[in-house]
Amino acid sequence: MKSLSTLILLLLAACVLIKASEQAQTDSSIEDIPEQGLAAEEDEDDDDDIDDDTDDTIDPVTRENPCNKKLCHRGEECVLRNDKAKCVCIERCPSTSNPRHKVCGSRNTTFDSECHLDREICLCKTKSSECSNPAFKKLKLNYFGGCQNLPRCDNNGMAQFPIRMESWLTVIMNVVASRHELGEYEDLMTDSLHERMNAVIWKFCDLDVHPQDRRVSRKELQMIIASLRPMEPCLVPFLNKCDANADRKITLREWGSCLGLENSEIVDKCKHLRRKAKRN
Repeated sequence: MKSLSTLILLLLAACVLIKASEQAQTDSSIEDIPEQGLAAEEDEDDDDDIDDDTDDTIDPVTRENPCNKKLCHRGEECVLRNDKAKCVCIERCPSTSNPRHKVCGSRNTTFDSECHLDREICLCKTKSSECSNPAFKKLKLNYFGGCQNLPRCDNNGMAQFPIRMESWLTVIMNVVASRHELGEYEDLMTDSLHERMNAVIWKFCDLDVHPQDRRVSRKELQMIIASLRPMEPCLVPFLNKCDANADRKITLREWGSCLGLENSEIVDKCKHLRRKAKRN
């Protein structure tokens, strides 16, 4: 029975990690990690407007919407004010009663969805009368799902975590390969003798996105943390432990070493597939 429960948890965690990989491009922020090594980085509040220099004599039917050129932060939406694009807090988030849409923010506060959490942050940053708590201007996404009393990571769980992580990553790589979504990493699947090693290195490469510099930052890890934290209490302590020099970045060697690879197995197999991401 115990092995069956472990298998179920393994498959569930693998599905969550696959979903996290698909959402890795999002810019949502998570709660500050309490242990040293992966401290939060403050978001920049850049609210500069993009001027609309469109000639007023142009037919309004064919005129481009200025909001098409306006980049707003999370929790904001673009509106037209005097024919100029302006970012304002989202007026209304889609209502939902689905518990799977709930998220847990810092201060142990549950919101109906990410949209509701982001909107609250925006309202409080702009000192809107709709802000429910001024302290929420520094609110962060802690994890997906309603807030709960999460178990603590004990020594035994921490010791076993690398093995569980390797198993998750192997399952994930095989599932992604079965969906023909490994792209240029398909060649890793031909090396069945080193499946565990390849899965560990592939996931590092998959996480190394913004920018692709062979160092995985806290921001690049945020989707996995937010997705798995409720199920895996040892995840955050483990990732902090991987950051051996406490510079808030995990190198390929640090990643491979803390996941049990030998030095000879830690080989840079990352492809240069994320060049466009560097400019985002």
